[in-house]
Amino acid sequence: MSDNAATNEAMNMQYTGERHIPDLLGVELMSMANLEHMIRYAFVAPFVQGKHVLDISCGSGYGTQYIALQGAAEVVGVDIDEPSLEYARRYHANPVVTYLQSDAHSVPELADQSFDVIVSFETIEHLKHPKDFLLELRRLLRPGGQLFISCPNDYRVSPWVSEFHLYKFRFEEFRDMVVNTFGEAQFLGQHHAIATCLVTPGGNPEKAYQFGAYRQENAKDFFAHNYVEHLSAIENADAYLGIVGVDQSAIQNSLSLSQQAFQALMGYCKGFIDREQALLHQKREQEQALQAAHETMNQTVQSQQVVIETLQEKLKLLEERYGRLLREGTGSSELESELANKQAQLDYIYTRMLAMETSKFWKLRKTWFKIKRRLNLPGDE
Repeated sequence: MSDNAATNEAMNMQYTGERHIPDLLGVELMSMANLEHMIRYAFVAPFVQGKHVLDISCGSGYGTQYIALQGAAEVVGVDIDEPSLEYARRYHANPVVTYLQSDAHSVPELADQSFDVIVSFETIEHLKHPKDFLLELRRLLRPGGQLFISCPNDYRVSPWVSEFHLYKFRFEEFRDMVVNTFGEAQFLGQHHAIATCLVTPGGNPEKAYQFGAYRQENAKDFFAHNYVEHLSAIENADAYLGIVGVDQSAIQNSLSLSQQAFQALMGYCKGFIDREQALLHQKREQEQALQAAHETMNQTVQSQQVVIETLQEKLKLLEERYGRLLREGTGSSELESELANKQAQLDYIYTRMLAMETSKFWKLRKTWFKIKRRLNLPGDE
């Protein structure tokens, strides 16, 4: 099928951040995820040629297909999620690849000691019984076989620590589980970093498409000079990679570079800044609206207060006059009527003031006072 069809089907799959789907476009920092995942598959490429390989928790199958393209004799991809496997069978098929649905704790369809190489990337942290999983891998691995197993460091400071992980492993915990199960192992730390490169012009255009560059090694001593500002100890790495059955002399440091990932990161940061500025602008507009409502309310209150004070003054004068007339014995029904009228006006205004205090405008005014206090804005209340 076409690339567009693969993309459309990928978009129909629920994206949780746990299954890496290269065709799923539009997800922020996907190119950064490409770097993180593909460097591990690129690392195992020299060890799979002519081998029987198990890729357990294979997800969408992009890595399983990649292993096949490196010359593996047979590759079995296992995953518990059937929709992911259907996607893998359709878009990451290969004559030597078989996809199998199963829980990673136990794969009874597979015979004992049936694989030369087992690959398990970002699996163990999802499982209820990690020890049982390692024992199952030991059952499936042939004597003298090789295991490559990775695990994220969820104790690191990162916004991408997944809610779907059932366990968090410090390096010592991960190391001890692997060593106790397989006897001995080598370990690498995976470190995410920002890089800048000075390179000679060139490159193979045929390798420019996604993941193509991983199928061809760089020239020897491709980077003649390097500057390393900071590299954490393995205990503080972003992830760990355990390697069983490989001689230490065959293990080399690996580097994965992508200018596209850096550009995506910068775009993400710019988008974050733009969103923050938009929120700040919205907040200022709300403050201005509240300020205008506050001023209108103050004017209304002041106007009502002037009317009340005027009526109170007139009422006082009328009461004094009425009292004087009573003392002189010359009470006036006309004066009583005027006094009652002024009292009625005063009662009406008090009623209006009470209604105003329970209105939305009055509540808005109270809200404005709270905001002023929170923001330490000047002004009398």
